Amino acid sequence: MSAISDYVLEISGWDGQYEVAVTSPAGEASTRVTLDADHINSQLGNLQAAVLASSAIPRAIAHGLERPARDVGEHLFDTVFGDLLHGLFLSSRQRADADDRALRLVLRVRAPELASLPWELLYCQKLGGYLSMREPIVRYVDTPEVVRPMRAEAPLRVLGMTALPGTLARLDIDSERAALEVALRPLGDRGLLQLDWVQGQTVDDLSRQLLRGCHILHFIGHGSYDPQRQEGMVALADADGRQHLLHASALAALISVAQPRPQLVMLNSCQSGMGNSHDLFSSTAAVLVRTVPAVVAMQFAVTDKAATRFSAAFYEALAAGRSVDEAVRVGRVALIAGKDDSLEWATPVLYLRGGDAQLFDLAGPSRSVPPKPPDPPTAGTTDPPTAGTVDPPLHPDDGHGPHLGPHGMTPRVLNTGQWVHSLAFHRDGRRLASGSRKWVRVWDVQTGNRIWEQPAAAWLTPVFAVEFSHDGRRLATGGADTARVWSAANGEPLLAVRHDHMVFGVAFSPDGHRLATASADRTVRLWDATSGDPLLRIRHDSVVSDVVFSPDGQFLATTSADRSVRVWSAGGDLLLRLRHPHATKALAFAGDGLRLATCDDEGAARVWDVRGGHQLLLVRHGGALKDIAFSPDGRWLATASTSDRSAAVWDAAQGERIVRIQHGHNVFGVAFSPDNRWLASGSEDKTIKLTPLPAPSAY
Repeated sequence: MSAISDYVLEISGWDGQYEVAVTSPAGEASTRVTLDADHINSQLGNLQAAVLASSAIPRAIAHGLERPARDVGEHLFDTVFGDLLHGLFLSSRQRADADDRALRLVLRVRAPELASLPWELLYCQKLGGYLSMREPIVRYVDTPEVVRPMRAEAPLRVLGMTALPGTLARLDIDSERAALEVALRPLGDRGLLQLDWVQGQTVDDLSRQLLRGCHILHFIGHGSYDPQRQEGMVALADADGRQHLLHASALAALISVAQPRPQLVMLNSCQSGMGNSHDLFSSTAAVLVRTVPAVVAMQFAVTDKAATRFSAAFYEALAAGRSVDEAVRVGRVALIAGKDDSLEWATPVLYLRGGDAQLFDLAGPSRSVPPKPPDPPTAGTTDPPTAGTVDPPLHPDDGHGPHLGPHGMTPRVLNTGQWVHSLAFHRDGRRLASGSRKWVRVWDVQTGNRIWEQPAAAWLTPVFAVEFSHDGRRLATGGADTARVWSAANGEPLLAVRHDHMVFGVAFSPDGHRLATASADRTVRLWDATSGDPLLRIRHDSVVSDVVFSPDGQFLATTSADRSVRVWSAGGDLLLRLRHPHATKALAFAGDGLRLATCDDEGAARVWDVRGGHQLLLVRHGGALKDIAFSPDGRWLATASTSDRSAAVWDAAQGERIVRIQHGHNVFGVAFSPDNRWLASGSEDKTIKLTPLPAPSAY
């Protein structure tokens, strides 16, 4: 259903008396209505509070918060539509369905005092509830220019900018940036979207990057409104890091220098959709839409989690060829699916300059996309196992150490059908847990069959972390904003604990009594592993990407995008801080508890003396490293690279590379078997490779 039928609602007038005219597939009509805009505008503060509260509080309470939003939506619909336009809308919907067309509600609000009203909340019980859940709602801005789709070759080039001047209230920009990168990575890997970032927060930083051109500008930061100039603003920084407020008209002029010029601006900043009641073009979004064809803005403050979920679904739809209005609706649906009693779906607002919402005419990916591997057999099937699949011949040695060929060690391959983001061996050596974009799975490594699988709770984010308890009875996983504990035997859910953002790391204490979790909300938290009661909270300065217990359970090590690795007592006292030149991703204790391995975004893996804090070893894998692991006997170190698409095994004392395992895509996870005989590596090529390791005498 690609064709569009428009139900155009034009509202004009003043002083509470308005004429409403409709042009629709079912005909035309007009009526006069009385609407107290000042009264509705006076309720926006309470509505804003309800929207934010509904994103975080329990379901029963959140359901009650919807009442003010529904009341506003019902009042707007009943007043403006009445019986006449209500019937015309229903007839238009039925006619559009019969013609296999999508119906779109186009608002042409010519009365400035009505422009700031939350039209996205239009509600009618007889029509199925909130109209914007079924039909795209567009705020149309009349301009004399004709807008045509931009002929663009994929990938869509998205330029992101984050700004947090030191004088403004703190936003969790690092977490949101990391979450956006994770959410959009699938589009990048399919050749559909390329996300680049402005390096800096100033006007000059943005200007330099815009000169290179982009298709979409995505801004994350603070927004505001200037009552004197009656114009919206965004907050950038000056050379000293202080606040520099850039008015919407100046930002529009800056955007105009880009070649190619953006077709779309995404403003993830509070009040970016807010104007005053006297100027129709006063909001930041409405000003920008005179320079770019479409602007998506926020009429209320929005949480980081909702902004990321909305953006991921929105860009996925846009890259799939959907029009921008339909992509916004897809984003709303994603927010509803994520938490169906939250009101944050009402926050995004779409301003459109032209009638055609198809912004891009995409010529297709500029590079080939590898074919999808065959789906694996489902649990319980008698299909032949895939673990015996032979890997294709590897390329010759690159001079940095032997590949598998010279050792005669060909890995067995599990074709998982899903990107593999995390791995963990069970203590029995036969079971292997994997986390992917949609599933938590436990495999029999000898047969290649799945023992059990459970769907991940959130469709938007992968399972970033898996770990078996030391007694082998439980499996912990982390993903979305939740860490979960499952029965290792059959996958029965046992426990779920919540963070405020994505969970990147999980770890059981050796005695199994505590569960540690690391999150993009900048915290590490300790929980009672049975009851889920919170025991301790530790804060970092940025996203926390991993957490591990020492073998004796006396210490906790954490690693963060703030370029630090920290060792804590079991009670949360900071004992040691290790500085990295780059953001660190993962860490692992050696079995002796005296050494700690870390890896970072620049491909450096380091081994540290935990007692003195000095570096014992440095090896360079090349490019970004995602995971690191010590072998159980402490002799070897394994690294996983998202740069050269390989895993490597190193001598943990001398730094010599022992083995290299090549994958077809980014490698996200590595894990040694308990007997030191195998290395499992998991990749975005949808495989797990089980590589036999040489005996000590072989190197």
